Amino acid sequence: MSRRGAWTVFIFDQVVTYVILAAGSVSAEVVYLANKGDVAVTWSEACGSYGGFCKKATVSIGITFSVVGFYVILSLISSYRLFSKYDAPSISSIVASSYPRNKQDQEMAAAFPA
Repeated sequence: MSRRGAWTVFIFDQVVTYVILAAGSVSAEVVYLANKGDVAVTWSEACGSYGGFCKKATVSIGITFSVVGFYVILSLISSYRLFSKYDAPSISSIVASSYPRNKQDQEMAAAFPA
């Protein structure tokens, strides 16, 4: 796999992990509101009337957070493969190309050589 392909897989792993985590969090909030309600906005409990929905939604949230766990493991594997095969971008090369811009930056660069 090329360097660009490895970075693409790594970034997509991260994006999918966070999207699934966000979906699980939103679902958990909806089920919490269905169980407890919200007096401030006059939202009554819905699980008393729709108990089957609440049970299925709770199981769904459990499955969603299990999937998040698996995607975290997948992301760790992906990052291990990426960083063991390719070096991370060098901070010193980025800093060296952008410094020194003015007199204060020149003094700072002289005080802390790369």
